[in-house]
Amino acid sequence: KDIPTDFLADDKAIFTRLTQPHNPLRVIWIVKRVQYGPDLTPEEQEKVKVLVSKYADIFACSLGEVLPVPGAIHRLDIPDGTMFNLRVHQRPLTPPQLQFLHGKVDEMLEAGIIEHAPPEAVKCCASTVLAKKAH
Repeated sequence: KDIPTDFLADDKAIFTRLTQPHNPLRVIWIVKRVQYGPDLTPEEQEKVKVLVSKYADIFACSLGEVLPVPGAIHRLDIPDGTMFNLRVHQRPLTPPQLQFLHGKVDEMLEAGIIEHAPPEAVKCCASTVLAKKAH
């Protein structure tokens, strides 16, 4: 049976994890996006889809729906006085790679995952490597 996808043009109909985690349109979108193993029988696949639907509230449909872990702190044990490279030896990226990278950076900025840093706050630089997924 075909799942309607015309609502996908309106992101607000899907990205409702914080306000309506079991919004039917959101649940349909999640069930469609989850990858199910080819070794499942049709009955098993249907059971898994029901399970995914039941727990749709744990799925983030965008970076903006990722919830921070309360109390989580990321620390690096770097001895005082350690110097790092501040020059980037970046390999040239193709226009599509640059478009993808800039889009992801903008998405993470908008979601509050990363923030702009003034140049004087930068302690280390590294080149960006885009890797293709195996599938």
